[in-house]
Amino acid sequence: MPAPGKSPLPQNFPTPSYLTLTNWKRGVISLIDKSRLPKDALDEAENVLLVEDGQPAPRWGVNYIGTAPSASEIDGFDYFDLAGAIHLVVAAGGTIYRSLDDGQSWTACTGATYTAGNKVNMNQYNSNLYITNGVDNIILYDGTTVLNQYGPLTKPDAPTVAEVGTLGGSGYIYYYKIARVNDIGYSVASEVGAVSVQTNLARSDWTTTNYASVTTPVSVATQTRWDIYMSEDNINFYYLDSVASGTVGTTVVYSDFGTASVVPSTVAPTDSTAEGPLVKELVNVGSRMYGVGDTANPYRIWFTSGSAPYGAFAPGAGGGYLEWQPGGKYRPIHVEDYRDGKGTPVSTVWMDSADGQGSIIQMTLSDIEISGFTTTIPSAYKLPGSRGTPSSGSVVNVLNDYFFYNSQAIYNLGTRAQFLNLLSTDEASANIRPNVKQITASAETGIASVYFDAKVLFSVPRGSTTNNYTMVFDTERKAWLPSAFTIGFKKFLRYTTTNKVQKLLAIRPGDVQLSEISSGIQGDYGVPFTTSVTTGLYPTTKNRAEFQFTEQAEIELSQPQGSINVELLGTERSKGFKSNKSATIAPKTTPYGWDSLMWDTTMWDDTTNVGDTFSESSTWRYFTVQKELRNVQWRITTTSLDAYYILRTLQTWGTDTQSGFPRQERLN
Repeated sequence: MPAPGKSPLPQNFPTPSYLTLTNWKRGVISLIDKSRLPKDALDEAENVLLVEDGQPAPRWGVNYIGTAPSASEIDGFDYFDLAGAIHLVVAAGGTIYRSLDDGQSWTACTGATYTAGNKVNMNQYNSNLYITNGVDNIILYDGTTVLNQYGPLTKPDAPTVAEVGTLGGSGYIYYYKIARVNDIGYSVASEVGAVSVQTNLARSDWTTTNYASVTTPVSVATQTRWDIYMSEDNINFYYLDSVASGTVGTTVVYSDFGTASVVPSTVAPTDSTAEGPLVKELVNVGSRMYGVGDTANPYRIWFTSGSAPYGAFAPGAGGGYLEWQPGGKYRPIHVEDYRDGKGTPVSTVWMDSADGQGSIIQMTLSDIEISGFTTTIPSAYKLPGSRGTPSSGSVVNVLNDYFFYNSQAIYNLGTRAQFLNLLSTDEASANIRPNVKQITASAETGIASVYFDAKVLFSVPRGSTTNNYTMVFDTERKAWLPSAFTIGFKKFLRYTTTNKVQKLLAIRPGDVQLSEISSGIQGDYGVPFTTSVTTGLYPTTKNRAEFQFTEQAEIELSQPQGSINVELLGTERSKGFKSNKSATIAPKTTPYGWDSLMWDTTMWDDTTNVGDTFSESSTWRYFTVQKELRNVQWRITTTSLDAYYILRTLQTWGTDTQSGFPRQERLN
C-alpha cells in the first residue's frame, strides 16, 4: 500500500538520451577499429567527398570529352601555351597529336615519332614543348604540326697532338681526347690521339713557346665547338677547354699553354648527348630545365643552360650533369623547383632505392668562366632523415609543401616550426595506413597525383597492376578518403579551356580518349556508381556495457535526389550485431515548374523549356526501432545515376534499460 497521500504511480520517468552525429570532418580513419572511432570520423566512405564543414556527399562524376585522337591507347598528354592560345597535345600509338579546340578535333603531327607503349612526359620550356620518354630522342613541339627531333653528332676521329718548343724528355705524360658540341649536347669523345705529350716539364710550367698543339678533325653540320679533355693516366679524362669549331669541313688547332685548369666534375663523354639525354622527364627549375630518369645513365641529374643557347645540356654552354654516387642505392627519378629550409630556391630531387625508402637531395649550381667559356659546377647534399619515392607521378605541390608516395606511407615535405632552417619529411597518411599498405608494390611506379579544388588526388593500384582507386586528401579539413573514387587514372591535368574555363582532365589506363572529372557530371561515363558512407560503432549509453531501448532513428539530408538507402546496424541484446532497420528515401522533387518563357508565347503546361528542379535544404526522415541496443552504426548508400545528398545529421534516441548483461556474455 502506498503511504497516505502518495500516488501509486511512478514519480520519476526515464529521461531519453540522444546519440547525435553532425559532421565527419576527420574523414576516414582505418588505423583503428570502428568501435573506437571518434564521432567526427568515418569507418568507410566509398565514392564520397566531404563538403561544407565535413558532411559527406557523392563525389564528382567522370565522362569523356571531345573525340579520340586515334584508336591507340594514350601514352601521355599535356598542354602548350602559345602566346595565350592553348593547345592540347597527346601522344598515342607512336604519333603526336594536337588540338586547338579542347579536344573536339585532332591533327597528327609529322617529322618525328616515338616508341608506342612507353609513358610520355611533356614540359614547356620557353617556346618549345619538350616530349620525352627515356627511350627516344627528345622531340620538340613548337606550336606547328611539324615536330623537331634531336639527332646525334658523329664520334670524331682522334686528334693529332704535337709538342711545340722544347717539351722533350720524360717524367710527365699528357693525353688528349676531343668531342663535338652543338647547342644541345656533345658527341661521344674520341679515342686518344696517336701521339701523347711526354715531357720533363710539368704542364704548369708550359709557356706560349713550349706547349702542346691539338689539331681536330674536320667540323660537321650543326656543330658549334670542340671540347678538349685531358688525362695524366690515360684513364680519367677531364674537361680542359673549348674552342669554336669554325666552318664545316675545316680543322681547328688548339694550343694548350698550360693555363687552362681541368674540371674534375666533368669527364669525357662516353655517350652522345647532342640529341639530348634519354631522360624520362624534364622539369623547369628557375631558368633551367632539369632531367632525370636517364635510361642509359640512371645516376645522372641533367641540367640545361639558363641563357642562350637555351636548352643546351653541354658543359661550357651552361649545361651539364651531376653523377650522384654511381653504383649506389639512390637513383634520381623526379625534380621540383622548391626551396631549402631558409627559403632559398634550389632544385629538389626525389630518389628511389630498392629498399623502398629512397631519399631527397637538394642541388645548387655555380658558374665559372674558363678561357671565355662558362662551365657550370653542380653540388648536392642529402636531406637528413628524408624519404624518397618510387613514383615520379606521385609528387605533387600542395601550397607550400610537397606530398608524395613512399612504400611506407604518403609523406609531406616542408618546413616545420620546431626545425629551424630545415626541411622535414613527415608521414601524412597515418590515419589510413592500412589502405596505403594495400597498394601493389610492383605497380606503385604508375601512381598519379594532382592538387585541385583544395583536394589532393592520388590514383593508386590496390590489388591491381594498374591504378584502380583514387584516394583524396582534403586539405581544408585535413581528412583522408581512401576510396573517394573506385576508379583509377594514370595521369591528371589541370587545364584551362579556350573559353577560360578551368577543368580537371585525366586519362584512364587503356583509354584512347581524354576524360573530365567534374561536379557537373553524374556517374562514370553515363553509368551510376555506388556510394557508401559507414560511421563508427558507437555505444548508446554512457556505460558502454549497458543497453538502451532505442525508440527511433532519424536522419537529416540536404538537397536529396534519387533513391537513398539508409541502414541502422547495432548489437541487439538477444541477437548480437546485425542490421536492425533499413529504409529507402525517395525525395519528392520535381523537374518541372512554370517554364521560363513569356506567358503570351507558351502555354503553362508546355514542358519543352524545363524550369528549375527544387529539392529541400533540410529533409528529415525517421523510422522506429523499438529494440534493445548496446551500440549503433549507420550506413547510407546510393546506386542510381541521379542520386545526390549532403548528409547533415544522424541521430538515435531512447532510454537506458539498466537490465544488466545478457546471459550468453557471462564467463564461467
